[in-house]
Amino acid sequence: MISLLSNLEGARHFEAGQIGFEGMLGASAGLGVTASAFDAVVSGAGQAWRIQLDAWRSHCLASRTLSLLTTRYLYVELSQMGTMVACGHFHSLEQRLARFLLMSETRLRTPDIQMTHETLAHLLGVRRAGVTLAAGKLQESGVIQYTRGHILVLDREALLAQSCGCFDQDLETYERVMSGAVA
Repeated sequence: MISLLSNLEGARHFEAGQIGFEGMLGASAGLGVTASAFDAVVSGAGQAWRIQLDAWRSHCLASRTLSLLTTRYLYVELSQMGTMVACGHFHSLEQRLARFLLMSETRLRTPDIQMTHETLAHLLGVRRAGVTLAAGKLQESGVIQYTRGHILVLDREALLAQSCGCFDQDLETYERVMSGAVA
C-alpha cells in the first residue's frame, strides 16, 4: 500500500491518497505528465510490479484502451482525493480512522494492519493522542484489536457503520468509472 502525502512546505504532511492492488503509482507518466504533486511513501507491506517509464509511456501511446483505462483510473484517484479532503474537514477523527482502516484492509487484502499510532497520526494529520483515543473507542466496542504496531479488524460491518460513508462513496466511484465499457 502506498500513501500519497501532501508536501506543503512548512506544513504537517497528511495522507491525500492511497494506492493498493487496484491502482498504480505514476499512472499519469504514461500520459506524459511526470511531475508529482505528492510524496509517495510505502505504508503497508506487499508486492508490487515495476515497469520502466519509457515502456509504460510507449504502451499508453500505442493502446487506446490502456490510455482510456489510465485516464479513468486517474479520475478515480482525483475523486478519492477530493473525498479525503472533505472527509478530513467535515468528519470526526473516529469516522476518519474507521474509513482509513477500511481502505487499508481493502487495499492490503487483509484485516491485519501493521501500523503504529504515530504513523496513523501522521497519515491522518492529527496528534498521536487523538488516534489513541479513537482507536481505544473502536477497540472497546469490539470493532478492532490493537497492540503496538498491530491493528486487527475484527468486525468489518461494525467498522463500516462507524465510518462516515466516504469509503462506500469511493468504492462506488471506482466500480462505476472503472467498469464502464472501453470503446
